[in-house]
Amino acid sequence: MKMQIVSCPHCGTYLLHDTAECHACGHVLNERAQPQVKSRLLPTDGAVSDDMGECPNCHEHCRTGLVRCWSCGTFLRSDIEEAYRKKQAMSRREVEHIDLPILEASIVTEEDSFQKRESTIDSLMAEYPYSTENTTDDDDFDLSSGAAFGESVEEEFEVSGDLGFALQSDENQTQDEPETFRLLVTEDEPAPAKVTSIPLSVDEPAVKAASLPPVQSDDSPPPVRSVDEPPPSKDEVEAAAAEDLLKIAADEQKDIQQVRKTIRSKDTFIVFCPQGCRIRVKERHRGKSGKCPRCQCDFVVPKKPVPKKSDTAAAPEPVATSKYKKWLSDIRLHTVDPTKLRIKADSLFNECQPVDLGFSESDLLIATLLVGKFGANPKKFPPLRTAMIEHFFKQGTVEQLTVAAKKVLTKELLAQLSMAQPAPIGTESLFADIPVFGTNRIAVKLPKTPDSTQPQYLSFCLSEFRAFVEGLQTACGVEGFGANTEVPLSDEYLTRKCALSSAPVKELTKLNYYVKDPGFKLEVTGWKCAGCGIYISEAARVEAKLGGANGKGIAKAKCPKCTKKFGDLPLYQLAGSDVEKPVEASEPEPVLA
Repeated sequence: MKMQIVSCPHCGTYLLHDTAECHACGHVLNERAQPQVKSRLLPTDGAVSDDMGECPNCHEHCRTGLVRCWSCGTFLRSDIEEAYRKKQAMSRREVEHIDLPILEASIVTEEDSFQKRESTIDSLMAEYPYSTENTTDDDDFDLSSGAAFGESVEEEFEVSGDLGFALQSDENQTQDEPETFRLLVTEDEPAPAKVTSIPLSVDEPAVKAASLPPVQSDDSPPPVRSVDEPPPSKDEVEAAAAEDLLKIAADEQKDIQQVRKTIRSKDTFIVFCPQGCRIRVKERHRGKSGKCPRCQCDFVVPKKPVPKKSDTAAAPEPVATSKYKKWLSDIRLHTVDPTKLRIKADSLFNECQPVDLGFSESDLLIATLLVGKFGANPKKFPPLRTAMIEHFFKQGTVEQLTVAAKKVLTKELLAQLSMAQPAPIGTESLFADIPVFGTNRIAVKLPKTPDSTQPQYLSFCLSEFRAFVEGLQTACGVEGFGANTEVPLSDEYLTRKCALSSAPVKELTKLNYYVKDPGFKLEVTGWKCAGCGIYISEAARVEAKLGGANGKGIAKAKCPKCTKKFGDLPLYQLAGSDVEKPVEASEPEPVLA
């Protein structure tokens, strides 16, 4: 398909040959296709047109709220333009007016401006007219017209103040000798300067101006440059200045290193993070955790090694006590977002993070050692947990505890703890009796605190929940928590009768809470027939060789009463348990005919 480019007859804009209306000026090129173009307007065109403005300078369309026009740069907001002008006016530096003396063309010419200026006898005498006769001013001494100047090497002259040049006369000079004067180059310090004589003769060459002496250290006296000595070149001055700057920088660096060595006291030492970075820490950081400033890796400062007790008698050390008497580790904390909650079994089982629980007489501490999903980085938790427990053994407070997150529930708040899964007897479940926190798990809803934004729950297996209830009772003084639910707070058994040996067979009740709990170890005590419901102890099954020697074929074995498949329905008890209060069976025992 060929495409042609045409120009708008009205504004000259280049368009495709099938364009119905020019987008620049709105000129209609095809009247038949124009209604179709109008009908294709987007629903947001009105909002876009309302959001457009016009530049007052170039009349270009601009978005409302722009600071400047994108086309010509004109300010579209007067307040911002005014602030911009004020800032520019403030940033300008005003050049102070300096009154300079007006020089006549006869004194300085254009050719002289490119040459080095030299001090002549006339210019020096005009600048420092101390050797001329003055009848109006009251000087220290008067010179007559017949006074002569002599040359002396032994005498020295000290000048105080900021005077750079000084003249001194010599009374011992004879009249036959040419008149001379001595020029002294001194500095701010009142150090004695040697006198250098300069012949006062018209035939002698012009005296060159004295240059500034190089920078010297404080120990050495400032040098005195002779007038006859030529001034240093620009390269020599720059080299000397660079050398002095390098020396100053080296001295400062040496001072800084010395200060750093003094700051590092004996109570600091070096540790290494897991990535091998060197970190200097203080003695007071022992047992605490931190992050490496280079690789952001978590590390724990080792504790101070305890010296071995010698055979000599030593004073007994006081026993360290901690505020928190009981600890539970790796408990699941669920933060539930009601808008994203799915009422489905095990939907919140992995949506949690591990926390440690500390029980004291006054509160319950919920500490998050590391932020992350449950089961991640298991090797990092033991040192952090040890540091936290030692912190409280050293009488540290909760405010001083360094962990990822912490939450304290006082006794008043502990009274508001409630069971969420399973729901208390006679109440409706918030999750419609669906085990969202995990099958056969127990969940407790935490009371709302000022810093909590969403509901939070703690979930336990049976062994963890029993330890949690015991900690609430012994340490916090909260008794009877969870007693109004179906959760077995103690082990309960049913006593069955073996159909083969008439021996009692113990059956653990509410077995579903024990099966997947790593805190319990179960052992088989007997079997139940799936057909007739008789019970056979494990010892009788082994003696009768029912299902083989190890019982793997019990499911397909024939029942000695109903001759049907016996099935796989084992009875369990806790390994090594001693049942003190057995519960009698509520249903009659089937008897083998």
